[in-house]
Amino acid sequence: MASLPAIPESQAPTTKAPSTTKAAESSALASAKRNIAFLLHPNDARDRPTRLRTRALLRTVRYIAVFIFWRLVRYAKYAVIGSLTAAAAGTVVGTLLSPAAFLVAPGGVLGGAVVGLGWGFVRVGWAGWRMLGRRVGRGVKEGESARGDEKADAEESPRRRRARELEERGVREDPW
Repeated sequence: MASLPAIPESQAPTTKAPSTTKAAESSALASAKRNIAFLLHPNDARDRPTRLRTRALLRTVRYIAVFIFWRLVRYAKYAVIGSLTAAAAGTVVGTLLSPAAFLVAPGGVLGGAVVGLGWGFVRVGWAGWRMLGRRVGRGVKEGESARGDEKADAEESPRRRRARELEERGVREDPW
C-alpha cells in the first residue's frame, strides 16, 4: 500500500472553529431574540430590528398569527356549542324542545314563509299591522283620481322645462 503524501501544516484542517464563527453565531442568536421580542411587543422601541424590510415581515407574520389564533378560537367555540347542542338533543330536553328546532331551521319553502310571517308579525306588532291595514285601505291621497295622477306625471316639471329652454338657446345643463 502506498503512503499518502504529507500535507503541509498551513493547509491541514483545523478542529478549532475560528472566532469569527462564534461571533456570527452569537450575533444571529441576539438577532433572533430581538426579532422574537419584536413579534411579541411590536411597540417597544428597544427591540425594533434596524431593517425596515425585517420589521415589515415580522409585523405581517404577527398579524397573520393573530388572525389564525382568533380563527381557531372561533372554530373551537363552534365545536363546543355543537357538542353541547348534540348532547342536549340526545336527552329528554331535546325531545321536548324539538318543535323549537322548526323555528330555527324550518323545512321547505312553506315552512320558511310561515316562520317569516310569524317573525314579521311579532316584530311589527299588532298595532303596526293595524296601522298598515288602515293605510292600505285608505289609499294614498296624492291625487283624487288615477287620471289626475297620470296627467300630473305626464306634464313637464319646472326643472325639465327650464333645461329644455336652455338647451334650445344653446346652453346645456347636465343633471350631474
